[in-house]
Order: sequence, then C-alpha cells, then structure tokens
Amino acid sequence: MADTGDFNHALLQEQENSTRRFSGYLLPDAPSEQDLLTVVDDYEAICHANIEAILDRFERHDGSYPFVDTKLDLQSGADFDATDPVRGRDTIYGWIQGRGLEALAGHAHWSERSPDARTRALTERLRSMESVVLDSLRQLRSANEGHLFFFMSPDGGPFVLAEDGAQAALAPDPETPSGYSDLFGSKGLFAAARDLGLPQIEAEARAWMTEVSEDILARRFTSDQQPLDPTNPIEALPGRYGHGAYMIQLGACALGATAGDTGAVDMGLRLMEYEIGTHANMGGRVAGFEEGDFWEFVGEDDLPLRMEDGSVLCDPGHALEFVGLAYKFLRAAQKLENNPRTTRRLQAVTEPLPTILWQIFSLGFQPQPGGICKAYDLVGRRPLHTDMPWWSLPETIRSAAFCYRESESAEVKQRSLAIWRDCHNAFVENYLRPEVHLMAIQTLAIDGSISAAIPATADADPGYHTSLSLLDVIELFRE
Repeated sequence: MADTGDFNHALLQEQENSTRRFSGYLLPDAPSEQDLLTVVDDYEAICHANIEAILDRFERHDGSYPFVDTKLDLQSGADFDATDPVRGRDTIYGWIQGRGLEALAGHAHWSERSPDARTRALTERLRSMESVVLDSLRQLRSANEGHLFFFMSPDGGPFVLAEDGAQAALAPDPETPSGYSDLFGSKGLFAAARDLGLPQIEAEARAWMTEVSEDILARRFTSDQQPLDPTNPIEALPGRYGHGAYMIQLGACALGATAGDTGAVDMGLRLMEYEIGTHANMGGRVAGFEEGDFWEFVGEDDLPLRMEDGSVLCDPGHALEFVGLAYKFLRAAQKLENNPRTTRRLQAVTEPLPTILWQIFSLGFQPQPGGICKAYDLVGRRPLHTDMPWWSLPETIRSAAFCYRESESAEVKQRSLAIWRDCHNAFVENYLRPEVHLMAIQTLAIDGSISAAIPATADADPGYHTSLSLLDVIELFRE
C-alpha cells in the first residue's frame, strides 16, 4: 500500500505543476470573479514560460554573451541570423537591455513569493542573470559618457543604420540629453539594484532617473529610436512634443514610490498633471474633441498638434498604457504618508482615468480581427494606421484590471471588465504562441495576418510589456 505522505506529496506536486499549465481560457461576456482567477492562473503560466525561455537563452551562452538575448523569430522560435545588422547578436538594443533588467527584477520579486515550487526555483537563476546584465548595462553606459543608445555594439559603441543598411558610428557626447534608452536603462538599473540589495548602485540609478525626469520636464528629452518600420515615421520634429516619455517615466516613479521616496511621488504627480492637463480632453477643455480624447503630440502652444492633412494623431496603445502606469504609480504613492495637499493632488489625477480608458479603447480597439490599432485620427474619427502591435493588449489588460479593482462605481467596473475581456480574448486567440514559449507575435495586420512590421525593436519582448503588465494583474489577485 502506498504511503499516504508520498501520495499527498505527489498530489501537491501535481497541483503545483498544474498552475503552470496554460489553458487558453477565454473570458465570457460577463466575467465572474472565478473567470478572472482562471485567466490570472494563465497569466502566471505566460510569465513563467516567457522568463524561463529568456533564462535558458542566457545560460546557453555560458557567460560569453552577458546580455538579454531575445533574438528569435516569434513565428518559428528559431534564432535570427547572428550576422544580421538589425537582428544579429552584435546589435545590442539599449531599450531591450533596460527593459529586460527591470523585467528580471520584477520576475524575481514574483518568483520568490510564489506558492508554486517550480516558479520559486527560478529565483536564483533570475538573480544570477540579473547581476550579470546589471554589470553589462553599467559598462555600456560608462563607455558612452553616461548614456545608452538604441543601437550599440557589444563593447558599447553606438551606431545608426545608414541608408544602405551599413552601421554608421555615433560619437558619444556628455551633453547629449536623455533619450528612451536612458529612461529604460535607469529604471531597469534601479529595479535590479534594489532587488539585489546594492545601495550604491541604487543611488546611482536614482540620480540617473532624476536626470531623465528633469530632461523630460524641461523638454530637452529626445527620442533615440531608430526607424525600422517605414510606415511608422518616428523622426523628431521641431515644435512637436509627445507624451511618451512622461508616460513611461511614471513607471520609474512607481518604483521610487514603492521604495518610499516621497520625491518620486511629487515627480509622478507632476508628470500626470502635465499629461492630463496637456494631452487629454477633460471637461471639454479643447473644443472640437470628445471627452477623454488623448492626443499624442502638442505644439509650442500646448494644443493638439495638427498634421499637414489636418489630422490629430492619437496612439491608442500609448494612451491606454498611460492609464495602467498611472494606476501603478498611484497605488504605490497612496501607501506612503502623504500630506493633505498631496492627497488632494492624487485624488484629482485619479478621477479622469476611467474616462480616458473607456474613450481610447472604444476608438482604438478593432473587433475584427481583435487588436488595437497603432494610430487614430481624432479629427476624422478613423484609424490612421491599422497595424496592431501586441504590446497594447497586455498593457490595456493591466489598465482595465486596475480600474476594475480601484473603482467603486458599478458602471466603471462593468466597462473595465468588458475591456479586459476583449483584450484578453484577442491576445490569447490572435497573438500568443504556445509553441514558442507562450510569447506573442509582434504585429497583426487589419486582415488578421501576421505583419512583418517591427513595432520598435527586432528583438522580442524581454518580459517587459507582456509579463510586467500581467505580473501587476497577478499581484492584484494574489495580495
């Protein structure tokens, strides 16, 4: 007769293993709390599979490639050609290394607290990789006068791609203002240093994050993104100011507030107040637009920037990502002891978020085949760019989940659940690839086919857009 203890151990092991099995569950029209718990289990499976694949890819290099390596074809799972100038191993994306470092720290925080033994077993591997990538990122920055760049060689040399596809070197300059690689790098470094218990490096990262914030608020910040999609021009234009950096830096402020930094709370409020007061149409502030409209760019007059054809661009994914990062920041800030004025400011910036979420989702979501369009014209009230990148779906799942949990309004909760349902189902049915580590393909065309367009980097998501968004949802239901 089998020993009861052995049987119970085997049963427990089976239960633990089952939590990592992806079911592909789709949310019904009116999701119940149990439905939500079921998809949260799937989110844990996605996060586990994604980050384990990243760990496996790192460890197979046996120390010879001290970087986050997501250089794989998301349709086949095969490695990219190592010599490809855009996809190859000698092209280091500053965005990917910073995002990846933050993802490693976030996953380590999750894994060590997991009730699942298989997930807890990832923790040591995560922190081992995290330590190496942290050192590599600091070396890249040291080689570049305190900056990171979109394209770099493994030894840190920054470059751009010339018209003929060849690499053209850039000269690092200490007077260069902060760019997105600095934004992602600084908050990744902060998250990792804090997770690894490295106070001196944490202070270094905090100072770097402050430099980035100051450049953003002074409008010195510049995009270092290099064009990889001809249909999505990203060149900087004089007098055109986007909200992207303000939005993403809210993630840095959330990290700072979680660490108890009241200065991060003030900075996050300044960023949110700017975004809502400059890029959102609340209370009919700008005539000719609908309540909750959110434009990507403003001009020198801080009004919606009109393109040559009269259109006003909204990037629905960016606006929806703003809502999620805003809630993430607000939850961290509200846990600190705030003075009455700060409390009032926190309440004031919270109020518009459900309206922005619902309005922008209703504009950007394309029910057939299921995805969020890249660009929408707020004047003509029509999609401008119908490619649908993957990342806006998990970001919006986070936004909707936060809104559902934070609001006391039955109507807001119902609308939030509807958004969550539509994004979840589209993500699972159209983007996820169970056969490729439960990673998501990057972009769909409006006809539902896979688009060859590169939304930002050729490297796959290093556990940032997908997994960090889903980890926040997991925490909502596990706390």
